[in-house]
Amino acid sequence: MYSRNTLIAGFGALLAATAFGAGAARADCNLSIQPAQDQWLIQHDPFAGDGLQRQFDVALVNLGDSRCIGKLEIDLHGDEYGLSRPGDDQRVAYVLIDERGGSDSTPRTGRSTPRPNGRPVNVAAGERELVRFTFAVDTEAALGAGVYAQTAFLAVEANDGSPIAERPVTLAVNVIPAAVMGLKGEFQRINGVARIDLGELTEGPRSLGTSLFVLSTGGYRVSVQSSNRGRLRLGVSEWYVDYGLAIGPNTMNLVQGDDFDVVSHRPRADDYPLSVNVGEVSGRRAGEYSDVLTFTIAAL
Repeated sequence: MYSRNTLIAGFGALLAATAFGAGAARADCNLSIQPAQDQWLIQHDPFAGDGLQRQFDVALVNLGDSRCIGKLEIDLHGDEYGLSRPGDDQRVAYVLIDERGGSDSTPRTGRSTPRPNGRPVNVAAGERELVRFTFAVDTEAALGAGVYAQTAFLAVEANDGSPIAERPVTLAVNVIPAAVMGLKGEFQRINGVARIDLGELTEGPRSLGTSLFVLSTGGYRVSVQSSNRGRLRLGVSEWYVDYGLAIGPNTMNLVQGDDFDVVSHRPRADDYPLSVNVGEVSGRRAGEYSDVLTFTIAAL
């Protein structure tokens, strides 16, 4: 059976041991990884010619009482390398460059590989070191609209491999909904306006030898308007020839204007041959008949 004095002495010894341990911990390296942004995001319109590259800063702050020495690594914690979006198996390649020595820190195998030109981390007590990374995405990839992302962990390890500090950041590219279109084939461009010559007007359908092409990051809507509401007009006269227009398989109502939608969650490159169906031409005055068509496109 223990006496009261024995219990008090034992408790006092335990308090002394705890206080000694806390004092030793404060004397250690205490590194804080502080990225300027937790999400490293690139906004991208593939048809605007903007680059898929940005730089981001990370501060390494030593909050302890002794020098922090180690190496800076990028770790994916078991995730497959590459940016991805929900519901899509496509992986988008990227690179991460540590600008202190221009070393490639890309975690292609799930973890960055130490490089001969990689600079070590060496931060004195109470000091900070700024690290700048260049984050660039593979511009060869055809990307659909949406956010492609991956969580990467910035980690500092001691030379013996023991962890010192770690902080997650999200690497991401946001491909905005976008679409462009143009004409290719048999036409002339005069003062910036495409001119398609129908030759001698004859009744019936004919191909124009011209196609409307569309490039998009996903779904889109093509609209067309006719200045003469689906009629070819002789100059400024009141002589007309009715006609119809087809854009690929889509027969367009030119009397009131028309459009068609393409639904897609993936990038597209589509061609639509243009054709017309000319109405009755007998009894019409001779001369050049024309109409102006206005095509527009909108990303969905």
